[in-house]
Amino acid sequence: MESTKMLMRLIGCCTLCSLLLALPVTVTHAEIQPEQAGVEVLASHEGQHWFWLWGNRAPSMIDGRAFLFDDNGKMLGQLDTGFWFNSLLPAPSRNELFAVETYFSRGTRGTRSDMVTVYDPLTLTPKREIAIPPKRINALGNTGLSVLSDDERFLLVLNFTPAQSISIVDLDADRFVGEVETPGCASIYPAGARDFYSICGDGGFLHLRLGEQGEVLLKERSKPLFDPLQDLLTTAASRIGDTWYFVSRESQVYAIQMGSDQLSVTKQWSLVSDDERNDDWRISGIQHTAVHAESGRLFVLMHQGAPETFQEPGTEVWVFDVQSGEKVQSIELEELSIAIGVSPGAQPRLYSVDFILPMPLLAGAWIYLTEGNDGVLRRLQQQVNLYDVDSGEHLRSIDGLPYGYLNMVLPW
Repeated sequence: MESTKMLMRLIGCCTLCSLLLALPVTVTHAEIQPEQAGVEVLASHEGQHWFWLWGNRAPSMIDGRAFLFDDNGKMLGQLDTGFWFNSLLPAPSRNELFAVETYFSRGTRGTRSDMVTVYDPLTLTPKREIAIPPKRINALGNTGLSVLSDDERFLLVLNFTPAQSISIVDLDADRFVGEVETPGCASIYPAGARDFYSICGDGGFLHLRLGEQGEVLLKERSKPLFDPLQDLLTTAASRIGDTWYFVSRESQVYAIQMGSDQLSVTKQWSLVSDDERNDDWRISGIQHTAVHAESGRLFVLMHQGAPETFQEPGTEVWVFDVQSGEKVQSIELEELSIAIGVSPGAQPRLYSVDFILPMPLLAGAWIYLTEGNDGVLRRLQQQVNLYDVDSGEHLRSIDGLPYGYLNMVLPW
């Protein structure tokens, strides 16, 4: 009897299914409308604490990207910037973004093309390209590899083949002007509408001055301003007005005034006290300086370690008054940082580009004991942390950064 009831239920279900399948189906066009592609337009970034983040993206160097974030950590957009990207240059007076890019005709091989790509800052779409000689330098550090003149008329690109030279681009005419040899000198520092300096291996600087059409009117080398054997300067300098602030391997600050008719060290002081030096405090990271021009403050990424660890991640940011040379603040960082930046204007932000191990401390210790340092490095991820500059308060962390090595932050 029970078997008969079960059979009847099964027959009833099958009959119902057949009837449902036989019913006509009406599909309206509204239900199958495909998503339409479009172009979003960014709002003004003035006073919004937006920032750019980029690096060579190892091990994905062929797929260079620059990422734009807002103050709350939301990614607003990105630029596709080619192989081993290292130079993004905003030009406010022109309302444009300039990126120095490299591509190969076969992706990772073939004919190389270097170019300056001009982007619309509202839509982040490319507007035009300017071809330059295929020899721009690809380097881990970003400072001074490509720069704009102060009037944003010319763009200079550092080359390395390994011969050293600088390519000059006229942005008004969208053309490559020419190339000037700069043997033994690297990194470029703007010093006025038409003047530039490049740091040289003997401790001096090469001074270049351009004419109205980008031609070289002046090319001369200065006497040494520092001893590269005893106290080597790093290239990651930051600028307030006509003064660039360099730091050295021996934790000294050199305030170097660069003008159209003068070059001099106007101030020099130690980043560390005698006690701090004895405790092995020293500079850290790749981009280890930043400034807040309005308040006259210099920010330096620091850590404790042996002399050869000067590029290892930092644990604190020390803040100095550039007039007195005194340390006025120490900001303890949430994570290990390789690069810092500071936004301009009121209520400035301190940005740190960090490495994190996304697991409990004991798990990380176990990996180190069983797999060594390589095992830890394979599991590292990156993060950006934001701090209130005036109070040193940690504001927020930005997790889930795109895969690939990032080492530069640029407030926008």
